[in-house]
Amino acid sequence: MCDKLQRLSTTPALISRILMATGAVLWLASCNDAPSGQIGVTRVPAIRSTLSSPTDTPDPNALQVGVTINAPTATPLPTPTSTPVSFGLAARVNDAPITLEQYEAELKRYVAGQPNPPAFDSPEGQTLASQLKDTVIDALIEQTIIDQEALHRNIEVSDADINTELKTVKEKAGGETRYQAWLLANQQTDLDTRQQVRQELITSVLIKKVLADLPQKAEYIHAYHIVVASQFEAEEILRELQNGAQFEALAQSKSIDDSTRADGGDLDWFTRGAGAVLWTEVEDAAFALQPGETSPIVKSPIGYHIIRVTERATRDLTDTDRTYVQHEALRNWINQLKSNAKIEKYV
Repeated sequence: MCDKLQRLSTTPALISRILMATGAVLWLASCNDAPSGQIGVTRVPAIRSTLSSPTDTPDPNALQVGVTINAPTATPLPTPTSTPVSFGLAARVNDAPITLEQYEAELKRYVAGQPNPPAFDSPEGQTLASQLKDTVIDALIEQTIIDQEALHRNIEVSDADINTELKTVKEKAGGETRYQAWLLANQQTDLDTRQQVRQELITSVLIKKVLADLPQKAEYIHAYHIVVASQFEAEEILRELQNGAQFEALAQSKSIDDSTRADGGDLDWFTRGAGAVLWTEVEDAAFALQPGETSPIVKSPIGYHIIRVTERATRDLTDTDRTYVQHEALRNWINQLKSNAKIEKYV
């Protein structure tokens, strides 16, 4: 029954799908103590994200290291081409093909990247492949959309930038031998890894651009609430408040919200649209109040609320709120790109 600070979290899985680029490379670079064949074993598409630290603030003037715009020596993104119907295809995105060969190779890599992976052709491997099927095709579709957006914005990555990144990856992995062992264990080629590095660098630039203009401050309020199971109980509490009863005392004795009752209904400080309060009805009612004001009865899916605001102030976004806002911006961005794309799936 609790609604205190139940943040509607954007899961790392969502962000990693949005940014699907070099998850395997990241784990390769960070797992230099793992035994041969076990580097980067989790081949789900989590990648190095610009949101990895909640204190990271996007710099609108800073681009990801190793990335250039319109570099003369750049390797361009593939130009979308028309492909007849669905023969040999897993999907098409704005007429750009995702071949069955690409899809099946990626599916095998996803299976190989799971902890203690079964042989792909075994019954267990086929079951796992079936479970990962939608994740893989959706990730390939989203990456194709991101590549097309980068092409539209003339964002390119030079071979020198990729070489620099790969050198760092190999050093962190423990050298060329360990790197080659990881490629073999994860059914990857050096060309696959280069492509993933290119996609990561390009995606990083796009993310910086999406996040660059997000606000760093917001209006916060400090609010309390009492929530009960029926309209009748809420009306009784309102009458008691009007007759001088103490808000916090009533919350402690009558509220059904276990997370706030002991603190007199304290919802703490929160800002609008950061997912801190689960029910938008409660958030909207709270932001309609000035300090010292009490709301009328507000119905939500968990009961009937009476809300009191004690303070309002404009302040810097908290680390948690900033991360949430950034995740939401990325989620909205990829959803917008997808809604404007022509997507055909054949698997």
